[in-house]
Amino acid sequence: MNTLNASYNNQEFYRAHLTRDFRFDGKFFVAVKTTKIYCRPVCPARKAKLENLEFFIHASKAEEAGYRPCLRCRPETAPGSPAWIGTSATVRRAVRMMEATDLELLSVESIAEQLGIGERWLRSLFQQEIGISPQTFMLNRKLSLARNLLDHSCLSITDIALNSGFKSIRRFNDAFKLRFGKAPRSFKKISNTSNLQTLFLRYRPPFAWEKLLSFFEQRAIPSMELVNNHEYQRLLTYKDIPGWLKVSLDESYKVRIDFKLDRPAPMLDFTSRVREMFDLDADPMMIENDLKRDKKLKPLITQHTGLRIPGCWNGFELAVRAIIGQKISVKAARTLLTRLVNLCGEKQTFDSIVSLTHLFPTPQNILAADLSNLGLTTAKSQTLKALAQAVEDGTLRLDGTDDYEVTCKKLLSIKGIGQWTVQYIAMRGLRNPDAFPETDLEIQKKIKSFDLNPELWAPWRAYAAILLFNL
Repeated sequence: MNTLNASYNNQEFYRAHLTRDFRFDGKFFVAVKTTKIYCRPVCPARKAKLENLEFFIHASKAEEAGYRPCLRCRPETAPGSPAWIGTSATVRRAVRMMEATDLELLSVESIAEQLGIGERWLRSLFQQEIGISPQTFMLNRKLSLARNLLDHSCLSITDIALNSGFKSIRRFNDAFKLRFGKAPRSFKKISNTSNLQTLFLRYRPPFAWEKLLSFFEQRAIPSMELVNNHEYQRLLTYKDIPGWLKVSLDESYKVRIDFKLDRPAPMLDFTSRVREMFDLDADPMMIENDLKRDKKLKPLITQHTGLRIPGCWNGFELAVRAIIGQKISVKAARTLLTRLVNLCGEKQTFDSIVSLTHLFPTPQNILAADLSNLGLTTAKSQTLKALAQAVEDGTLRLDGTDDYEVTCKKLLSIKGIGQWTVQYIAMRGLRNPDAFPETDLEIQKKIKSFDLNPELWAPWRAYAAILLFNL
């Protein structure tokens, strides 16, 4: 068994497997020696005896050992493994690069070069931390996405192959058969021609969905976003393609994503953005157990279990929101952002049925706009222009592919951006679970009121910050 998760042993895994405990979904995988099938611990199939089972932290290790994924519980749909979530910043940056630019177009050698390490060392890191090569990792991601699209989308098999990142239909068919034991057409369920697509992504409970929606609702820009009927929807731009997205909670610990794009596009980066925006790979049990080391924080966590870090669609948008929100109320920031979007954002024309009207401004939009009549201070307008210029010319990347410390230093070098802004962007945009806007007046007030000790909260201070925002 892979020993990366030293907090548990086989007996504990087996108990979670017998009780189908969804809190452990994605934390490990169960392989049955007699059938050579591996499953999620929540699989509804009849349970085998412990001596007939093997446990793996990574699904890829089960497949490497000769096991095939269960067609009933779909292990490729499990939430992100904590072992994977805990990998090094180097591996996570490499994965973001591969998702944003297909590995078939971006070689392992070029990724290693951008990371400032050798190709051999990068391959070694993947083997050490995930258990497989970079190419195999990305192949598994593509196949899992393709299976999701086959089940829920109305795309043709050819379009599914292309949208999943395959450049060759033959290679897609061969890889799919090898992994799932059947041809892609065996799983195709929907064949209509609507441009509305659907995906289902799993999460690990508990999930404070309504509190996450409340956070988004308070900050929603009316012409671009809408929160109602327990759903979140928005207009977006993805790889220069306008689109619309609606996210809702589904049964069996799944989130449903309905979306429309003006034209087909690769979906690996798309699904990653959704997962990050709604923090679907969080492990609440692990995070909350660590935070409860602060005994004074423990009762507060108990009252607000399952909190997620509200993410963002892209880092540039989040940075603009953070700059405008400096030293003013959420309500005032929302008013200014609404004016900015209505002034600079392009109107959506790809779907007359969608009631939302404006896309969030691009860096080019902000650089070309006159911001003097929005109600912003001159200093904030200049900061927004400087941010837009840095992103536009490529000196600043906010998509997680650049070194974290370098990104923070580049943000700080922009006049008008201080530590609060950087930590807020790091928390919600750069996905650093330990980012902490400690100078925030609301957070400082609650730390003092409850006599809390933030030093005890590492490496989950961002989750503690969200908890304090919710008090």
